[in-house]
Amino acid sequence: MRYQNALALLLLGLFSGLVGGCSKPPTEEELLKSATAHHAADEFDAALSDFSKLTQLYPKSDKVPEALYAMGVIYQDTKKEYRAAESLYTKLVLNFPVDPTAMSAAYQRARILAWNIHRPDSAVAAYEFFLQRYPHAMTASSAREELDSLRKTIAQAK
Repeated sequence: MRYQNALALLLLGLFSGLVGGCSKPPTEEELLKSATAHHAADEFDAALSDFSKLTQLYPKSDKVPEALYAMGVIYQDTKKEYRAAESLYTKLVLNFPVDPTAMSAAYQRARILAWNIHRPDSAVAAYEFFLQRYPHAMTASSAREELDSLRKTIAQAK
């Protein structure tokens, strides 16, 4: 009897573990909603975690560009981790070039390379890429001015 009770408890525990371990992952909409709420509440690490899960679990989702952009903004503006931000913006621009967030990401990428990471040659190429791909962007005139200023700085340094 004791053996049967122990066996029953063991089987119940295994079954519970299997059922509990088989919970469905959150949907892309749930992850985006959660990440956005965390971001709005200044819970940046939680927002980054949810945005990252969204991009990993649903790499082909139409919500991935928004998640990449939001992560870039958090790394750029809040965490001041410019290399991480630049990397996310690059991924967004290369993988989702026609998404509305790609234009802003391309511009921010150039600015980070110029003013935060201090890679002027890479920044020149990034500004040129931005202006070639998005010549009518609202920030195009600013990008042209920043590019001209950067070129003058590089020429004076030589």
